[in-house]
Amino acid sequence: MAGDNCPACGLPRILNRKLVWTTDGGLYFQSKRSDRLIFLEEEDIASVIDESLKLRGQGLLENLRERRRVFSREEVAGQIGGAQAFLVRHWPAARRVILSALRDAAFFGCGKITIMDIKPRKRLEIKIAHPYHPHLMAGDIWGFWEGLYDVHSEVSMEALSEKEWILKITTVDKSGWKIPKAQRPPRPKRDFGLEVCDKCRCPIFPWPLSWDEELGTIYQIGGHRHMVVTSARGWQAVIDEIKGPGAKDLPEAIGASLAAKAASEYRQLKGNNYKRAYRHFFLGLPFLGWGRPRKVSRKPFLIEAEMEGVLFPQLLSWKMAGVFEALEDEPGEILHERIGTTSWKFMLGPKLEGRFLEIERLKPHGDGVGYPRALTPF
Repeated sequence: MAGDNCPACGLPRILNRKLVWTTDGGLYFQSKRSDRLIFLEEEDIASVIDESLKLRGQGLLENLRERRRVFSREEVAGQIGGAQAFLVRHWPAARRVILSALRDAAFFGCGKITIMDIKPRKRLEIKIAHPYHPHLMAGDIWGFWEGLYDVHSEVSMEALSEKEWILKITTVDKSGWKIPKAQRPPRPKRDFGLEVCDKCRCPIFPWPLSWDEELGTIYQIGGHRHMVVTSARGWQAVIDEIKGPGAKDLPEAIGASLAAKAASEYRQLKGNNYKRAYRHFFLGLPFLGWGRPRKVSRKPFLIEAEMEGVLFPQLLSWKMAGVFEALEDEPGEILHERIGTTSWKFMLGPKLEGRFLEIERLKPHGDGVGYPRALTPF
């Protein structure tokens, strides 16, 4: 509701009571034990999945939906715990839980969810408008139903339009699931160093964002960017399924798509101030839960960035490559390596054609000086 938004920054006042930005560049719920969250762009999600479908075929969509189903089922069952039996016996309480969960999903940008029909522990039919991704969203709702009632069910999807879907979930077996118990680690401390609004203390995002709770969307004001807040572990499940068994990295085609998208966005910010554009990118990452930059330096032909709390280094490196291409007017090549337990170092340079030294051979040695490693015998 408009009246619940801050008059200074326009963000919903409740945002600061739902989420916590932490010292590791992460994003969490308010509870002291919480899974880490992350802001994802809907276009990035679509790019990753569309490029994967070209390589793996349409059957990948069912696998991704199943992955999200399993993740959501375990998450919901773990949160409800012993209250599950009570919810089965008391329909009014279960209804309140369902409505609250769907409102939260809309608040975090998952789309507008309307209940068309519901029979406790038997059937659920909903209409989803503007889902962040229809098949991932279907897996989320499917798993939510099974985790809430501890049942086996089937799902069917029907597209009403490009942005509207009907989802039907029907219980087929009430025998229940064996859900592994997992203890969440304590979340890091709140980060008091982020720039916040003076009135509501909500963070100042790198782009002006608006929450439309009626449509269930989070979007950039005056732009095309749509965001969703989702679990980092849930997104990791999607990444692992796309990689496939035994693969360490995502396909390069995904990287080319993400880099091209980042390059098209940051060409608009270039102007004549490189420092400001790079600052906009790197300092915006903690607000989105992508990690915290500890040190960023721009040298001739090389940009080095040390970051902590990075969960998806390969995806982030591709975004950096796109930013480099936009600001330096030439294709970028990037390497990333882990330093310590949770920190990563990223090195960006121009992609050179011909017989030149590769960027990987210019990695600094222990004395901090870059040497061509092929020419140093020790």
